[in-house]
Amino acid sequence: MPPYDRRDLIGHWITRRQREQQPCTHACCRGYRVHPGNYPVVLPSRTLRRASDDDLYAHYRRVYDQGTPESAYAEDQIMHEMERRDQAAQLARDRKAGRAAARAAARMDREAEEERIFLEAEAYTRGKWTNLKGSARGISDREILRGREAIFQRYASEEAREFFRYNPRPTAAYFRGKDTSIAYSDPQARR
Repeated sequence: MPPYDRRDLIGHWITRRQREQQPCTHACCRGYRVHPGNYPVVLPSRTLRRASDDDLYAHYRRVYDQGTPESAYAEDQIMHEMERRDQAAQLARDRKAGRAAARAAARMDREAEEERIFLEAEAYTRGKWTNLKGSARGISDREILRGREAIFQRYASEEAREFFRYNPRPTAAYFRGKDTSIAYSDPQARR
């Protein structure tokens, strides 16, 4: 059986061999409707909304400047639909730009807060972020600042532990509003 790979103007999926201007064999039509070869002059709103831009343009060219009241109504109808689509597309672009701007502002706020905490911790620890094992492994100060808690527990210096006992670490959980100071997450502090 050939695939149903295109839609007719009614909106049914049809095969390429199904002929226009012949009774429709779909269950909803029961042979009482025909597949149209072209649009009526005045389009029903459902057909107007489903039509592609190319189909609307072809229909507009067909009804343009015929001088009948139906053709004038059809011209206005198609122009209104095109304006509605343009406004919807512009609204979607504006929303997308707004979301991108909000994400950029939130990212800048997170970076500023992380830098503030980093500078305070740098001053408190005097640059000593890792213990001897962390220094041997090449653990960076940013890993101690933002990395996983297991890395912090294993490689943070006593100065860094003391600072983050009372100050939050700027991890993803911190920016979701959770308290990330070590006093709450230190396994020895929970006992």
